Amino acid sequence: MRSRIARRGPRMLALAGSLALLTLLAASPAAARPATAPSVDVQSGAWLAPDGRSIGVQVIASCPERWSVVEASVSVSQPQGFGRASFPLTCIGSLRVFHLAVPVSSGTFVLGTAQATATVVVSRGKTQRAADSETLTVDPAVAVDLADTARLEPGGGAVTIDVTVACPAGATGVASRVGVFQGQTSGFGSYTPVCDGAPHTFSVRAATSNGVFTAGTAQTLTFADVTFAGRTFSGVDDNGALQIVP
Repeated sequence: MRSRIARRGPRMLALAGSLALLTLLAASPAAARPATAPSVDVQSGAWLAPDGRSIGVQVIASCPERWSVVEASVSVSQPQGFGRASFPLTCIGSLRVFHLAVPVSSGTFVLGTAQATATVVVSRGKTQRAADSETLTVDPAVAVDLADTARLEPGGGAVTIDVTVACPAGATGVASRVGVFQGQTSGFGSYTPVCDGAPHTFSVRAATSNGVFTAGTAQTLTFADVTFAGRTFSGVDDNGALQIVP
């Protein structure tokens, strides 16, 4: 399964991390100068993998040039599970954003909230330490994969394409669309993701509203939508070299 996990979600998470970094720099001009002590900041947004085996988090960290990293890690805990992961901090004297998946080592992770603690320890003749704790909002990641081929119906009025989706238990799939585009011809179909942690494949019929499809290359796009806690989250996949076959 070629996993495209909640593109809209991680992109928003990455943007949030960049904005947080800019905010730190704007709020403290000294932060733009080379670091003289280690620092670490856990961001509050997080994403639960469809199988519940990891939570994606963001950390902003730095340490003084030419110091050695002894530890750079993040732990995530919930009543149901715990995990820990290291991140590849190097001491270059400036802030960097790290995106990491924290795997569960005991129990299982779930949607909702979690507690995260990040720790940085560096040494150069002496040891310095920084730590930060944050309550995470853990939202669902959505993995979606469009097939590389679509089957052409006699007469060209529609094609059928397989869509494979996985989303965490606790989220709810809602009506989602697939679009297939070939020249001036376009067709659309719908499916509803099933959120239980396992991948499910849907054969979706995309019927044309104008013209007919022919065998050959086309484009396709889907947004796999789920809801959790009153909000909508999307996994996105696209393919500009879809092959329509008889």
